[in-house]
Parts: sequence; structure tokens; C-alpha cells
Amino acid sequence: MDDKEEERIEAVNRYIMGDKPSNICKDANRSEKWLFTWVKRFKMGEEVWYKSQSNAPKKHGRQTHKDLESTIVTIRKALMEGNEHESKYLGVGADAIQYRMEKLGFLNDEIPSASTIKRIVKRQGLKVNTQERYKRVNSKKRYTILNPIKVNEMHQMDFVGPRFIKGYGAVSSLNLIDVVSNRVHIEQYDTRSTDNIIDFLILYWRNNPIPRYLQVDNGMYFIGDFKYPRGFSRFLRFCLCAGVEVLFINPKSPWMNGCIENFNGWFNVKFWTKEAFANLEDMHVKSPHFVGQYNALSAWKNRNKSLEQINPARILNNSLKIPLEKLPLTKGRIHFIRMVDNDGNISVLNEAFKVGKEFISEYVWATICLEKQMMEVFYRAKDQNTTVLIEKFEYKLSEVVSDLRPDIYKTS
Repeated sequence: MDDKEEERIEAVNRYIMGDKPSNICKDANRSEKWLFTWVKRFKMGEEVWYKSQSNAPKKHGRQTHKDLESTIVTIRKALMEGNEHESKYLGVGADAIQYRMEKLGFLNDEIPSASTIKRIVKRQGLKVNTQERYKRVNSKKRYTILNPIKVNEMHQMDFVGPRFIKGYGAVSSLNLIDVVSNRVHIEQYDTRSTDNIIDFLILYWRNNPIPRYLQVDNGMYFIGDFKYPRGFSRFLRFCLCAGVEVLFINPKSPWMNGCIENFNGWFNVKFWTKEAFANLEDMHVKSPHFVGQYNALSAWKNRNKSLEQINPARILNNSLKIPLEKLPLTKGRIHFIRMVDNDGNISVLNEAFKVGKEFISEYVWATICLEKQMMEVFYRAKDQNTTVLIEKFEYKLSEVVSDLRPDIYKTS
């Protein structure tokens, strides 16, 4: 193999691994036309694509199995190293390899199936330990009465961290995900405060559709401090003001927040603990690239699905003045998933309600309707497909419940 052939192989390998064409051409002192000539030759499947062509007519076929395997191995190794700007947060799975091949210019019928890629990866000894996902429990999701099928129907939100940055201090990340499209939005803060959560939601909802439901855990920054009986946190009041129904999962049950918890695991491995950060601002600079790659790959995975959006889409009015320190109670609903304790009770906002000892250790769904000042409790048995109302309680409030403001959303 002569020097020119080695030069061509090195250039094409760098291209496949995600190097920018301009950098490759600059280092080789070659034109982009030269580079893409050899990339094209490589993709046409010749075993000795890097050799100069003779003038004799030649019929090019598809990539041979050997060439295809070499391509997959090269991409897999690049993804495993995670050093390339264009692909460092994509992961290493078969779908990431397919996505990367498409971005490198391979046609759909040139890209092998996921099962083929997995066989090649296994044969080449390139398997890695996969991230453990939250598994379905025996309840088979009997604990919930929601089954979101549209984009922006339900979002899940959670804090990650804190992570301590040497010379700076503690930083937490507030992460949000749409459970249908898998699209995410994140922001980092130096404190886990209600003010930061509300600012996060205001900024996001002024530029993106507001969900019907927002599912969270029972952190005090979400649910409040229970200082006053039947008191509602500013987070809850703000969500009600925006027409959002908040759902609190059962305490200490992160698997009920499976979508955001799975993303948090990915976020932790690929970004949170992998990157070096100087301070909070450095995180703000680097995190959009991570989010962009994650959302682009998620959209690619959904490319063949007919995902519908909720209608109408609601966007927060930019010019609206919201009294964040004195938020009123607004008509709406708040939901809770709770396990029945050994006394047959559930705890909602630090208040016990009797639902019956026949439901001990079972999950029930409680809904507070602020307009009716009523709380209803629902249950789904193991052999049933529908939930049934098992209890109803008066839920009297000591303050006025206001109508949803007509100017809360943007008008087209």
C-alpha cells in the first residue's frame, strides 16, 4: 500500500468517525471534492476502494458484507469513544449506528437492520454493559388512569444532582421530558427552589406547548412544606394558573416516573458525570449540545410514527403579568397516586383519608377538584380494565377559587 492509499483510508476513516470535512481537507492539503470522491468510492462497496481506478469499464455493486461490517465497527468504536462533536452524546446502540450512517450519507437501503448490527457488534466483541431501565412492576400500571398517546399530553419533570464542581459549589439540573415524543428540555441551577422551577416553566411554556398533565415526585419544592392544612405550594398554584393538572407519584416510587428516570440515567452517564465543568455558566454553554443530539436522535427514532399533537396547543402569553408571590387558587384538578397503608388510609398533602382495609398495600388514584371542592379516589383491580370510584370526600377550602384567566395563553 503506497502513501496515497494510506492517505485516502485515513481521510475516509476520519470522515466516518465524525471529523469535519474542512478539518480533514486542511490536514491533508486536499479539496473537499477529493475527500467526497473517496467517500463515495468507499460507500460503493469495492474491497480496494482506496486504489486508483483504471480506465477500464467497471461495474460497481453494493457494499460487500466485509465492507459493511468494517463501517459498522468504525462507527461503533467512534460512538464508544464519544470524542466526536457530532456524535458524542448519541450512545452506542444499533439505532445510534443507523442514525449516524444516515447522517454520513448512506441511503436507507444501504443501512442494515438493528438485528444485523447487533450480530456484528457481538461478533466483533464490541458489546458494552447497557443502562438498566426502570422495569414494569406487577401492578401492570394499574396505579394510573392515564394513557397519554399525543405529544404534549403529559410531561414528567425531576431534579438531578446536586453535583459538586470543584472551586464553584453544588449544581442541580431540572429535567423535563414529553412521554410520547421523548423530547427533553433541561436547565441547571445552584439551588432547588420553587422560584427556579417556576422560572424554568415560564420560559419553556412561552416557547413550547403547555402539557395537560405534569407528573412529578413529592419533593418539597414541588408539593410544599405542609405548613398549613390544605395549603397549596406556589408550584401547584402556578401550574393551576396555567391550566395544567399536576400528578404526584407515590412517595419513594421513582419507577412510576420511568420516562424521566430513564432519561436521567442517560443524562448522568453521557453528560453529567462525563464532562468537566468550570462553573454553572459552563454547564449552560455545554448542555444545549447534549439536548440537541438527544432530541435529534429521538425525532429520528419516531420518524415512521404518526404522532399527533394535543389540540389546541396552548402557549403562555409573553406579555402576561403573573403575581408569582401571591398566586391565587385557580379552578382545576390535582392528582395523587398513593399506596394504602395498614390502617386502610392514604396520605394526601399530609392529611389522612380512609379508603378501606380491603385496599391495604394497593395503589389508588386520588383527584382533588378545586371547583367542586371534592376529592375522589379510584381503584383498578387486577382483573379489571377500568377504574372504579371507591370513595368520595368533601374537600372544603378556606380561600376563593378563581376561574382560569382568559388572557393566560397566546392568541393566534
